[in-house]
Amino acid sequence: MKRDGWVRPAVGWLGVAATLGMFLVLVMGATVTTTGSAEGCGRDWPLCHGRFIPDFALATAIEFSHRAVTGVEGILILALTVAVLALFREQRPVWLLAPLMLGSLLLQAGMGAWAVKYPQQPVVLALHFGISLIALASVALTTVYIWRQGEMRSGSPLWGGLRLATWGVTAYLYLLVYSGAYIRHAGAAGACAGWPACPSGGSWTGVAVNLAHRGAALAALLLALALLIAYRRLEPDRRDLSTGACLLIGMLLLQGAAGAFLVLSRYSLSGELLHAALTGVVFTSAAFLCLAVSLAAPRGESALPPRRRPRLRAEGVPPSSPL
Repeated sequence: MKRDGWVRPAVGWLGVAATLGMFLVLVMGATVTTTGSAEGCGRDWPLCHGRFIPDFALATAIEFSHRAVTGVEGILILALTVAVLALFREQRPVWLLAPLMLGSLLLQAGMGAWAVKYPQQPVVLALHFGISLIALASVALTTVYIWRQGEMRSGSPLWGGLRLATWGVTAYLYLLVYSGAYIRHAGAAGACAGWPACPSGGSWTGVAVNLAHRGAALAALLLALALLIAYRRLEPDRRDLSTGACLLIGMLLLQGAAGAFLVLSRYSLSGELLHAALTGVVFTSAAFLCLAVSLAAPRGESALPPRRRPRLRAEGVPPSSPL
């Protein structure tokens, strides 16, 4: 069966469904945290109050629906993993992306179960959200690779410094997201009830932490702008990198606006969900740039002419001989 027939498009649409499902899992997880529904099923897992289908109160419905959607998403991810390994088993990016999306989903579910049965510290809860971002990004990148692997693998060679800069900005964004999640789970977000400045009267440590996070978010925007300038000046032919950087900048601006709305709305549910959703899109945009620069050959290597094998000379034949 040819891969360019109906099989690859079917796997591609499976990837789209899995990506949307993972995005829904991320948003529903934020709903559980914001509404305080993490104990909606008590300390039972995977059952809910000792039952497969419990009597529903609001908190129970939120927590149970989150688990149900995560279970369906697990089936989609497993099917997608098997499909891409079967179709593209000779391609190295798939051997990285497929285990990453399956492993991150399993780790995310395991940490969620651990948090339900044994209450965790804010640092662990923040890490749970960070793993959710990796799961979302890995599924989205797998889907993009299925649809556009030819274009992504045929990109022009790239200067090695840009590869390092791209990964550095992405790592910085991940730490920024982790710090924001930690502030939220530690209960320090309420110390700064204004935007962009904090009103007087709050705890000085809470105010300092919030202002530091906002400053770090501004620095992330400046780093993304610098990355775009570097792409356009050093690699003007790589329009995919410039477009991805523009998308990243746009999402960072929207996330900043969502952060302001979150504070000014007194940390409403809509503000929390909007901010969490945009965080997922921001990190996925940065991860796309990492994949694009990683697939490109280092500049200079591909331009070297292929080595010629030395021609064997018969014994006793002088070098000037045509042999």
